Amino acid sequence: MRRSRGYTFVALVIGMTIMAILIAAVLPLASTEAQRDKEDELIFRGFQYAEGIRTFRRRYGRYPNTLKEMFEVRPRTLRKLWKDPITNSANWGLVSVLTGAPLAGGTSPNPPGRGASPTPVPTPAPTPGFGAPPSTTTGPIAGVYSLSKKKGLRLFNGRDVYVEWKFTEQTLMNQAPQVPAGPPGPGIGR
Repeated sequence: MRRSRGYTFVALVIGMTIMAILIAAVLPLASTEAQRDKEDELIFRGFQYAEGIRTFRRRYGRYPNTLKEMFEVRPRTLRKLWKDPITNSANWGLVSVLTGAPLAGGTSPNPPGRGASPTPVPTPAPTPGFGAPPSTTTGPIAGVYSLSKKKGLRLFNGRDVYVEWKFTEQTLMNQAPQVPAGPPGPGIGR
């Protein structure tokens, strides 16, 4: 009887070791899949902001001064204020209309420089109820980007670092339809 207890204990230790090895092999795959899902969500949310900015510009004849303005103005051009899925924060980097460069700290606009955009930029007009103190004015906003400086698993517009993934009206217009890689799955292409 004591011998069988010893064998049971050895079998239990071997079984636990095999399970630990299998878990260690699967965890990196699950982590990579979770990161790919976050990247997909970043692209989706970035394009939501780009579309909201495009719609705002067409509807009001100017670019928004804040992301919140697109959500609060009626009729809305953004259905919700999205969080950055990579940083899990409501803070986004903002692309300036005036220079095409990131806005300093996301709190004040870059002054128009010599390298200003070649296309005419509408002068932002104050929207009733959206006047912010000069120290917190951010616009006009042409796009957003993640504040994460991590390297991504994929390339987006030739860039592999999240902070370089800019989502603007121009990016939206240049984006080709995504075609899944590999052979079609069941029911596709029949």
